[in-house]
Amino acid sequence: SGGGAALASIGLISFAGIAQILPAMLGGIFWQGATRIGALAGLICGLVVWSYTMFLPSFGPEVLISQESIDHGLWGLQWLRPTALFGIRGLDPVVHAVLWSILLNSFAFVAGSILSRPSPLERVQAVQFISAFDSGPLARGWQRGATDAEDLLSMAQRIIGAAQAQNLFRTAAQRQGKQGYLPDPTPQFLETLERGLAGSVGAATAHAMLGQMAGGSSVTVEDLMAVADETAQIMEYSNQLEAKSGELTTTARKLRDVNDKLTKLSIQKDAFLSQISHELRTPMTSIRAFSEILQDPDLSDGDRPKYARIIEDETQRLTRLLDDLLDLSVLENGQVSLELRQARLRDILDRAQVSANVDKHLRIRRIAGREDISILTDPDRLTQVFINLMSNAAKYCKAQQPELTVIVTETPAAITVDFIDNGAGVDMANQDMIFEKFARASDHSKAGGAGLGLAICREIISNLGGQISYLPGQLGAAFRVSLPRD
Repeated sequence: SGGGAALASIGLISFAGIAQILPAMLGGIFWQGATRIGALAGLICGLVVWSYTMFLPSFGPEVLISQESIDHGLWGLQWLRPTALFGIRGLDPVVHAVLWSILLNSFAFVAGSILSRPSPLERVQAVQFISAFDSGPLARGWQRGATDAEDLLSMAQRIIGAAQAQNLFRTAAQRQGKQGYLPDPTPQFLETLERGLAGSVGAATAHAMLGQMAGGSSVTVEDLMAVADETAQIMEYSNQLEAKSGELTTTARKLRDVNDKLTKLSIQKDAFLSQISHELRTPMTSIRAFSEILQDPDLSDGDRPKYARIIEDETQRLTRLLDDLLDLSVLENGQVSLELRQARLRDILDRAQVSANVDKHLRIRRIAGREDISILTDPDRLTQVFINLMSNAAKYCKAQQPELTVIVTETPAAITVDFIDNGAGVDMANQDMIFEKFARASDHSKAGGAGLGLAICREIISNLGGQISYLPGQLGAAFRVSLPRD
């Protein structure tokens, strides 16, 4: 180890190093404004100065610090020489190192404490240290007769409820051989009451409240910290309950909406079955009746072709209805076979307008320049959707001069086709039901058909990878067909 002189030198360096805790220790005991950040800043600053002026040079030159730095200072700055900081020469090396390390340590500690804000825990700890001798020894236990039982009962009723509080006080009074609700506030009763209150407000809060009211038990800083912790836990739990309550409210509202929709669908289903029965029975009755007439030998030859045409028309009507039902079933089960190919959107709209044959009852306005778009789709199925939308506009638009506007909009990802008429539109209550297969937003018997058109349209567009929706807020009924480019 180099003998006694070396050991003494090592001891002095060690004592100078451990002395760096002195500013933080004294500040923590006597200064209420001291903070953890200030203490760390002072310790780090002091240890850096101590290491540079004493610890590193103790290993000798060219070991941990160069001779150049010892003679001329760090980076050649004379005021940074380890043995003459800030140009002060002539001091003993130990005194020099301790002086500057403790001085800069203290300065950093004070500056860091002033610039930082103490946390609540630091404030409580500061009060506990600085005021350690301001009060006498803490009293332990509860004092008999320090408070009135009526005050305790009033407090307990507010915390745990009137019924539970009265039951607790009545039981304690019976144990003491007294009648009524007011037992003597003995230490045993106060302990029982504290346990009863702890279940609602926490043990620390209950102890602090009874300590203030009974006056026999001092409330310490630890009690206040425990009360703060319990309060924070209660607030966190309350926030969690509030969040859960909000989620349950949202879920209940969604379930209510779904239940209302299912109720409407159930009603619509019954009406749909009734309508389908009527639609099937009517042509079948006509076919049967006119078939019997045709079998009449007295029927004139001129009436036979007329009755035969009626039978043919009713047969086609029945076939269309059955085709719609089968088509919807196939589409819903995903069994439809699509024939995808490139087609011009303008050609599909032209074909649909001709097939719908509604020009006599409805004026259709189109912007031809926007419709010159090539799209990968099933032209026949898409034409079926457009025919249905145009036919619906002709059936249900009750304007004096019915008009349907077809607007095509092109985006990088999709192509939208809007069908907007100038009628009254669809009631808000029925807007979310019109695409359901059992839905009947109006009297279909007046317009004809079984009301399966929009349900079939939805399934077709869905199979094509697009979406059909109702646009609220327009002048009349408005439907949007969105189709992907690919």
